[in-house]
Amino acid sequence: MHAPQPDLTRLIRASRDPAALVSHQEFSRRVRSGDYERLRRGVAREAPVPLSSVDRFDRVAHARLRYLDVVAAVGETRRGQVVFAGQAALAIWDLATIGSRPTSVEILEPPGSARRSKRGVIVHRMPFMDDEILPWGDHFVTSPARTIADLARSGDFTATVVALDHALSRRATSEQRVSKDEVYELLDRYASTRGLARARAAVEFADGRSGSGGESLSRVDIYQLGFELPELQVRHSHPGGYYDADFEWPATAQRPPTIGEFDGLMKYLDARLRNGADAAQVVVAEKVREDFLRAEGNGFLRWGWEEARKPVLLLRPRLLRAGIRIVRRPMI
Repeated sequence: MHAPQPDLTRLIRASRDPAALVSHQEFSRRVRSGDYERLRRGVAREAPVPLSSVDRFDRVAHARLRYLDVVAAVGETRRGQVVFAGQAALAIWDLATIGSRPTSVEILEPPGSARRSKRGVIVHRMPFMDDEILPWGDHFVTSPARTIADLARSGDFTATVVALDHALSRRATSEQRVSKDEVYELLDRYASTRGLARARAAVEFADGRSGSGGESLSRVDIYQLGFELPELQVRHSHPGGYYDADFEWPATAQRPPTIGEFDGLMKYLDARLRNGADAAQVVVAEKVREDFLRAEGNGFLRWGWEEARKPVLLLRPRLLRAGIRIVRRPMI
């Protein structure tokens, strides 16, 4: 396995050498003028445009690349080799994550290290073995399995499920793909770590059938709200092929089988995801699909990012109106 290598072409380094492309004086002047954005001492990039002005469908990718610039700048200014971990490793491997990118960069150090967290670099002192890290430029990055195991140990249930769902799924590249057994092995390798039971629970909950980060977040919401859990990607055959339902709850005495769909707007508005169809054609095709599934006798409900990000306020009422039962004590 090989880690994606850093792109250092966007970084601008100051130099006290008068013959350098960017002298120390010129570097400082252009930072003061706003032409450059300083990332670390002596390292900058061309000042980027605000993310709000980037096409909405490119913002996630742009935010990742901008964060990777910060990670690379840390690598350029550290003395000796470091191991990038946590959110930095998630960004390097391009594993799914929810929410904005952090401003800090996490690195992994052995327990006896004297390095301390400062100036936007967070140091985690934990044991690691050679098979848990891979080269990244002149430095190293935790493997996908170790990255997810660390995330699970941190206690962030949602982030762990979102990242591991991706790594288990057909969406994953060969470099991103991991198995649950790999993550369990790494958790058990350092079994004295506090929070092991919660970490293993997050790994157990992950499911590679999840079709997107939004579906993964929604499934965690459903679980934490205390609702009965649905089946994923249930296949419904029709004369032209089949439809897969994102979520499906079986029938009860009080309600018919109920299909739930997470609808991000990208499949309607981003031309790159429409396979040559225009937005109107995609809307019509989705209406035909829903009509077919309803005609089978299924209930049907939809939600999007707003509901998934505000589950108590917005998603919970939709599920209740659809007759989905609360079967355990809510966690949120």
